[in-house]
Amino acid sequence: MANMFEKYAADREAEQKKIEKTVSADAAPAEDEKRTTLSLSLTVSDKKALKMMAAERETTIAAIIHEWVAEHREDK
Repeated sequence: MANMFEKYAADREAEQKKIEKTVSADAAPAEDEKRTTLSLSLTVSDKKALKMMAAERETTIAAIIHEWVAEHREDK
């Protein structure tokens, strides 16, 4: 039983390092682009869906939203 928990802990640690690497790469804004904070109210299911999408793409929710905005801007 201990081996199962050790494997889970090792898998979780590897996953966390992967997430941290992705987040730090995504968090670096373009030199000419300043970041700001946005408060957003979502349903619990929408938040879960966004978190799952981000995990599957190995990116952040902020990066997914940025991509969506870039695709839907009218001043392209």
